[in-house]
Amino acid sequence: MNKSNIMRKTMTILRYVFAVILLLFGAIGTYAMFTEGYNPQSEGILLFGKTFRQLHDAIMMSYLGPFVRLAQLFAGVLLLTKRYWWIGLLFYLPFAVNIFLIHIVHDMPPAHPGFFASGMIVSIMNFILVFYEKDRLKQLVVNPKSK
Repeated sequence: MNKSNIMRKTMTILRYVFAVILLLFGAIGTYAMFTEGYNPQSEGILLFGKTFRQLHDAIMMSYLGPFVRLAQLFAGVLLLTKRYWWIGLLFYLPFAVNIFLIHIVHDMPPAHPGFFASGMIVSIMNFILVFYEKDRLKQLVVNPKSK
């Protein structure tokens, strides 16, 4: 087996692990959303929360929570397919960038190591997979040919 086959298989395994993580986070969050319900006070905490934990809880209990959870489920399902996994990876990329930046900017030093680790793992897995497929990403950018 040559080096490129090993790398391709490693990235495929990483993609499936990433998909399972997204599906778990999405399913757990969706279950919590239905059992705990919507808290209108979370909108005020979003603006005036003092700790990262309050900010995280406010985001997940506000109108953004269901959207993020459903996006995780959608991206996880797409990542499990052979045909549409690349769309799922690109679909989740803005979420991964946002998670990464929120943890770097608002959660240093980490208030809760579990939140920090899970956010970093999900973001970095997405970044690694996109970087590995950078040639595909280059094809999406229209490059006018000069004469």
